[in-house]
Amino acid sequence: MDRSPRRIASPVNRTPSFEIAILTSPPLSPHHDLPPIESGSNSPNPPPPPPHSSFSPRRKVHESIVREVREYHMTTRIPFSPPPTIQIHPAPIAGPESTSSFRTNPEQEDRDDEEGNVEETVQEIELPPPEHKEIEVEVLRQSPEEIIPEEDYPRKSESENRLNQQQLETPTDRRIIFPITPFYRRKGTCSKCSIWLGALCAFFFLLSIALFLVWVITTDGFRTIGSKSTNVCNSRQCIDIAFRMSSSIDDDIEPCENFYRHSCQRYHSQTADKQLNFLSQLKDESLRTIHSLLSSEEDPRTLQKSARLSRNLYSACMNAVVRSQNAPTDLLIFVRNFPCGPLLRDCQSFDADSYSWERHSGMLDWYAGDYNLIVYNRDVHPQDRSKLILQIKPPNLDPIVGPIERDLMALAKPSPTEFEPLLQLSLRQNLLSAFARDNLLRDPRDVQSQLDEVARLMVDLYISARQSASLSPNTTYMTIGDMFQVLPQLYLREFFDAQLSNIYKWAESDMLSIQDYDYFARLSDIIAQTSRQAVANYLLTVTIWNLKQYSYSPRDQFGWRECVDQISNLEIARKMYVDKASQSMNLSKTVEFLQNLKIDFLSVHRSTPLQYLSNINRLGFYVGFPRRLQNEELIWRPVSQLSLNETDYFDSSIRVGKAERDYALSQIGTYLDSDDTTEFPITEPTMLYNSNVRAIVIPLAFIEPPIYLPGDEVPMYGIYSSLGITTFQMISKVFWQGLEKNSQLECFDGVFRGFLDANRQRSPSIEPQLLSTIELADAFKTTLYSYAKWQNEHHVHQEKTLPAFDSTDSMRSLMLTFSTMFCSGEGSEPGSDYEAMINTVVADSRMFSIHFNCNNSSRLYNRRSCF
Repeated sequence: MDRSPRRIASPVNRTPSFEIAILTSPPLSPHHDLPPIESGSNSPNPPPPPPHSSFSPRRKVHESIVREVREYHMTTRIPFSPPPTIQIHPAPIAGPESTSSFRTNPEQEDRDDEEGNVEETVQEIELPPPEHKEIEVEVLRQSPEEIIPEEDYPRKSESENRLNQQQLETPTDRRIIFPITPFYRRKGTCSKCSIWLGALCAFFFLLSIALFLVWVITTDGFRTIGSKSTNVCNSRQCIDIAFRMSSSIDDDIEPCENFYRHSCQRYHSQTADKQLNFLSQLKDESLRTIHSLLSSEEDPRTLQKSARLSRNLYSACMNAVVRSQNAPTDLLIFVRNFPCGPLLRDCQSFDADSYSWERHSGMLDWYAGDYNLIVYNRDVHPQDRSKLILQIKPPNLDPIVGPIERDLMALAKPSPTEFEPLLQLSLRQNLLSAFARDNLLRDPRDVQSQLDEVARLMVDLYISARQSASLSPNTTYMTIGDMFQVLPQLYLREFFDAQLSNIYKWAESDMLSIQDYDYFARLSDIIAQTSRQAVANYLLTVTIWNLKQYSYSPRDQFGWRECVDQISNLEIARKMYVDKASQSMNLSKTVEFLQNLKIDFLSVHRSTPLQYLSNINRLGFYVGFPRRLQNEELIWRPVSQLSLNETDYFDSSIRVGKAERDYALSQIGTYLDSDDTTEFPITEPTMLYNSNVRAIVIPLAFIEPPIYLPGDEVPMYGIYSSLGITTFQMISKVFWQGLEKNSQLECFDGVFRGFLDANRQRSPSIEPQLLSTIELADAFKTTLYSYAKWQNEHHVHQEKTLPAFDSTDSMRSLMLTFSTMFCSGEGSEPGSDYEAMINTVVADSRMFSIHFNCNNSSRLYNRRSCF
């Protein structure tokens, strides 16, 4: 018989099997239960209890439970009928870490762990009896403070124990309630503690979410999680560059065989509207920025007057209902205020004898734009390049005639003798006929002869002005009085007095800048060979062509882009753009970087004779915007006296535009600020070279991603491959325009043709494409030199890599960022001129062959340099 001490479960951690075992086992023995001894005369007396039984924790618990059950049944008034025998099988006493098979509520494990100053509440639980009867036992258990020590109780005889056992037997219809899993409640606490605890948990849960969101927004967040290398650039700009490269590069194409296709094949797999070159991307980004400013819901009362007027003009422009009610009669009524041509239905009293084209042209000015017969503007004095003087120059008809000419060359490929007649015919059929029907409300068949005259004059002016068009046009300086004498056949005094004299009080001794003097000599011959009616109709046509953008037409594309593009040409809107960009832009670092680029260009071309480097050495840079655009008083001054109906977009927009134009001309004779120049189109993403001030103008719209600046969170190769190479390309244009380049043309000709398709290789002349290739190849070579110099000076031979391009070295990353940024729809066809240009550029670089491991049998292996 096992006499080892029995393990006693904690009074707090009782299980159902433990409670039943307490009721059915002898209370005086701490040992295992002995077999029952039958009563009889021959039965020996039971062994005396062990000496340590006088104080037993188990007995204390047992006696407490029995006493509570007895008291409960003595106080009840329900009649006690003889119950059926209830067989309660003793269960082994569970250890402190054991569990019972009768435990049905998982919450008991948590509630049983409560200790200390606790008070039990009554709970009813059903036990599975052997005879499918629900038997429940309920005992109110006393707190530890109320338990009477065992010594205070007299010893009970065996008969009394039997009595207690009988009293526990209950009738069939009476449940036995037993505190199997009591609930505990702390004394002296409120009944809503669980509610407050839940609210506290919810508060901390929401607080943790808020802190997590703050971490994601204010830091790199997930970008730093899982990074395999600490030398990976995870900034937003680097991710944008990596995404562009991943979306363009096709690794299945060997870069040493066709670098452009390797860099741009996936770019060309997109739809045509998605194949935007980087200049189109810059234009789209600037339009979106200005659109966000014009369509902002900011309280108009907090805005400056210029910003408020800009937003009102945008709202009027987007009101298609009102605009459609006034168009196109609003435009036709407006042109009646000027001398007109018989193409206009209301101009039937045209008198050719009294007509003066000089007066007509002088009155139009801004209304005819750059299509006027004589365009006047501002220039700088040759001896003092900060002083403004008057300039006259030829018209620019390329926006009108250029698309017709390109279509003609692509379809008909006319000979030199056929070119002008076919261009005139195409211009009348494909452009002017539809223009007369839609904008002049005339049947083209009724005015066909007049349209032919206009087309002929357009072709003559287009060819005459294009003969001297170049990056640095020929400029002649003379006084206004001298010009009257050398061009007597042109009545320029009448031209000035028509409009300009009211704005600029000129004198014959004032200096005048004449751009392309030969055009004005040819203009007198063209006018002499053209009827006055044709000249008047030409000026009428180009005026309506220039102003029709402000008048609503359901046939033209209309949307927020068109409205923003028109309003962005006004300085009141440009100020909003400048105010937003100036908050996060450090232009001083950019200017310093550009000056270093100029020095590096001079170093690469130091073997060139000095007379060709002098223009580069004196080259300046205007970057971003002039400070005057941040001055609200200066911007508002030109329009301060206007009384506008801001709901009439056509009238308001042309009046504001003309007021700003007149104010700019009124500044002739004054001096420019040090950061300003005569032409600074900050909303146009086009890098300009102003030969008169000998400076490169980089507008604000050009220095947005994907063009990166010093100070941006990108490696330096990202800056050299964007701002660096585009700046070197413009410097190369300035450098090569006055330099002999026949040897370079011959050298590049064979390489360039090798990348063209079979049909294009036999083209007789590809000189324009070769000139662009020379400029870009020179810029690419100089960029690699400048970046390598920067690496040596800063002892940085490997910069941070781009995400997903961990194994790409810095020089190779520079070449890939350049090539993917220069992907263009012009290279969509394999063997195109654009594809051949990019491949020829990299084939002329020895660094490309080294970093891409090109073998001497590959197409792009550098075998010689053309420079």
